[in-house]
Amino acid sequence: MNTLSRREEDTIIKSTKERALKECGPIVREFADCASGRTVSVVWACRGKYRTLQTCMHK
Repeated sequence: MNTLSRREEDTIIKSTKERALKECGPIVREFADCASGRTVSVVWACRGKYRTLQTCMHK
């Protein structure tokens, strides 16, 4: 049984996040633009963009 060291695990997580942000960059920007200047209303005003962002990041 092979297990990853904590350092290897951290490296994989970091690279995966970087790749997801790169590939989902335009979607992240759309959500950020929608959320900009909002507080509580971001929940319903940007719901669709947030779901799209989650789907992209999950891939």
